[in-house]
Amino acid sequence: MSAITCTRAPVAPAAVARLPARRAQRLVVRAATALPAEVKTVSPVGDRVLVKAEEAEAKTVGGILLPSSAQKRPTQGTVSAAGSAKAVKAGDKVVYSKYAGTELEVQGDTLVLLKEDDVIGLLSGGDDISKLQPLQDRVLIEVVEAKASTAGGLLLTEGSKEKPTMGKVVAVGPGREEEDGKSVKPKVEVGATVLYQKYSGTEFEGANDKQYIVVRDMDIMAQLA
Repeated sequence: MSAITCTRAPVAPAAVARLPARRAQRLVVRAATALPAEVKTVSPVGDRVLVKAEEAEAKTVGGILLPSSAQKRPTQGTVSAAGSAKAVKAGDKVVYSKYAGTELEVQGDTLVLLKEDDVIGLLSGGDDISKLQPLQDRVLIEVVEAKASTAGGLLLTEGSKEKPTMGKVVAVGPGREEEDGKSVKPKVEVGATVLYQKYSGTEFEGANDKQYIVVRDMDIMAQLA
C-alpha cells in the first residue's frame, strides 16, 4: 500500500503529495528516536495521539531501490492510542502534517507522537484522497488545472505555469472548538468554488492526476460564482 506524503509550506509553495503513483524527487527523512528495548508501550498524554506510520517507499516508480536517506517520509498511518483527543481514536486511519510530531522506534515499529491539531483528516476510503474527511476547520478542495498556454498560445513548461489558487470544495471539517467550548464551522459548503491564499495548505495528488489541497477556513479568501 502506498503511503501518502505531504508538506506544509507557509512561506514557499507546498510540495505535492502524489497518490497513488509518485515521481522520483529529492526527499528527506528524519531518523526515528529508538527507545530502550524494555519499553513495551507508549501512552500519549493530553491531546496527543500515537500513530503507527506506514512504511516509507523503498523503491521509485521505476523500481530503483532508494537509500534510507532518500525514502519518502510517510504521512499516513493508523492511530495506536489517543490521549484526550476528541476527533480521533485508536484504529482510525489518518493523514498528518509531514514535519509534525516526534518519530519513535518501539519494538521494531515506527511510531509518530502527534498533537491532535497536526492530524489533517481521516481516511475511510483506502488511499483515495478525495474521500478524506478533514478535521477541525480544514477544507478539502479539488484544485482547478493551471493554464497550459499563454493568451497568445505559447505553451508553458511545468515550472512556468501559474500556481492555481482556486478550486471546488469537496469536503468540510466539523469546525474548530473555541475556548468557550463552542464549535465554529467553516464558512463554505461542499460544492462551492473558492479562492484561497497562494502558499497555504497541504497539497496532494489523487487518482487520474487530480490535484487537491487541504487549507484552513481562514485561508479561503472568497467564494466564486
